[in-house]
Amino acid sequence: MVDWSSSEQVTKDEGVYVNLVFAFFGLYVWEVFQTSDFEWAVIQRRRKLRWHWGTFSCARIFLFICRYCLVCSLAALMASFTVMKQINCQALYTFISWSGNMSILCASTTLLFRTIAVWERKLTVTIPLGFLCLALWALLWRGMFIISAEYDATSTACVVTSMRRLFLSITFWATMVFNLVLTIVHVLGLMQRDYGATFWQMLFEDGLIFYMVAFSCNALPAILSVLNLNAVMNIIATVPAAVLTTMAACRTVTRLSEVGEEDDLYVHSATQLTPPRGIPATQGALRLQTIKHNRFPPRPEVHVTTDHIVMEDFDTSPGSAYAQHDKPRELTPDERSEPDRDAAYNAV
Repeated sequence: MVDWSSSEQVTKDEGVYVNLVFAFFGLYVWEVFQTSDFEWAVIQRRRKLRWHWGTFSCARIFLFICRYCLVCSLAALMASFTVMKQINCQALYTFISWSGNMSILCASTTLLFRTIAVWERKLTVTIPLGFLCLALWALLWRGMFIISAEYDATSTACVVTSMRRLFLSITFWATMVFNLVLTIVHVLGLMQRDYGATFWQMLFEDGLIFYMVAFSCNALPAILSVLNLNAVMNIIATVPAAVLTTMAACRTVTRLSEVGEEDDLYVHSATQLTPPRGIPATQGALRLQTIKHNRFPPRPEVHVTTDHIVMEDFDTSPGSAYAQHDKPRELTPDERSEPDRDAAYNAV
């Protein structure tokens, strides 16, 4: 049985926590560079994605805040591990908490805008989700200022002196529940919008996997905070949860196709060629059909009918260019022999 409260175990957990912070910082920086083409396209105004009512513009703002607040939070957290002289540790940890919570809030808000876009901005969905989002913002904003830290001259490092564990646990559970609600509402919206879509299509093509990642990652720190194994284990999963949630939320904007981008496009579902006149339908009918999943409401079809014309269908008419009276008259034997007689007369 592991004694989680022993000093040896706490020291070991601290080493694991530091390694996790550095590892996930490297993973997140790699992710930022991998998706930097999206940001550059937005800056150059080459990216023209439009979610109606400015939904995409709002999501883009929260996307930038989310991405770079987390970079600043992780960089400041790594700096706190390498403090060699006395600094204002309280200000440093307040900044770490503020920027980290801001990245989580903006990630959840980005998922919220995506869900609203799927439901086509229906007020019956937008208003309740908006109130839940405001409540989450108020709760996590208060959670930015629940940590007290000071410089320890003995260990020459910043040490957390107090932290309201119960309030921190509430923020974890609130974030997890909010992401779970967004996941459920998003699934319901996809089921109403995508007729006949399979679960795997919703999971990977419609981005449901990102919602599930955001929900499941926040479940781990919420559970550990309730178990209360030790001070380090209570927060050891916060950095992985924040990084994976932010990556998932940003992917919904940078990688997924825009919801409703085909609303203004008209695509025919079938083209039919009818047989020529006089040919039985069972022999000459040719049909070209586009097989596609009926994932969207039925649209009008375009039927193109062509006639196959052959020369056998036409009879010889008096006005034809090759009528009988227009053909050259054949020469009689006497007429064919006249040139020979003229040649003999000339020779004489």
